[in-house]
Amino acid sequence: MEEDCCVTQLIDGSGEFNVAGFENFMKKVNLADCGLSYAVVAIMGPQSSGKSTLLNHLFHTNFREMDAYRGRFQTTKGIWIAKCIGIEPCTVAMDLEGTDGRERGEDDTAFEKQSALFALAISDIVLVNM
Repeated sequence: MEEDCCVTQLIDGSGEFNVAGFENFMKKVNLADCGLSYAVVAIMGPQSSGKSTLLNHLFHTNFREMDAYRGRFQTTKGIWIAKCIGIEPCTVAMDLEGTDGRERGEDDTAFEKQSALFALAISDIVLVNM
């Protein structure tokens, strides 16, 4: 049976923490069984730069990817997490909403700054995709 990466939205586009979703994620991936032996990898960078695709290829996650044939638009809203499949110790990938997104406008950088600070605070590794 193939292991489920359990892609879950941790924080929505308005900045609300998904408590029920996180609790379900922890149960489904048995995060409690890992104890303190787990790692968190986050990725940040401009919108439509391939962040989700990179995580999916490197860590065998299943984050939603942009379909270039349907046009360039924001795919990841908020912050999403998934368990990395086949990587020990237990590793959680965190996919952040792209920076410089036209959907938020040029003057609304608060979420961008807060999500970057959150990723830096809780991640063992932060990838910056340019």
